[in-house]
Amino acid sequence: MISSLGLIEVVGLVGAIEAGDTAVKAANVRLIGIELTKGGGMVTVKIEGEVSAVTAAVEAGVMAAERLTTVVSKLVIARPSVEVGQMVEPTEVTEEVVEELKEKVEEKQVEEIVEQEKETAEIEVVETTIKKNRKNK
Repeated sequence: MISSLGLIEVVGLVGAIEAGDTAVKAANVRLIGIELTKGGGMVTVKIEGEVSAVTAAVEAGVMAAERLTTVVSKLVIARPSVEVGQMVEPTEVTEEVVEELKEKVEEKQVEEIVEQEKETAEIEVVETTIKKNRKNK
């Protein structure tokens, strides 16, 4: 769960990188990532941490970005809801998740092979039955 969320929206990737770099150096915050918007070249920098740290980091990031580009907006949300946190936090893919997915894929492949073998066996039974019926005629 995110304790506090900070967002800085700028025009251009270079300004976003500068804002993010300055923000994480200015206070004890974690850079969640960036998000590219569709059209207009706007980029949103997402950071999280304690409210006071995020506030200081956002202000420092905005000041740094303004030297390079246009800052469109900034926002600090103290204690965002879980749903908002899930919107901005990238899903963490751990080794356990990867192994779990591999097992599911292997199970699915095994199920498909078994299904194919069943179909093949059924076809062979039908073909054998047809051959026997032809011989009997």
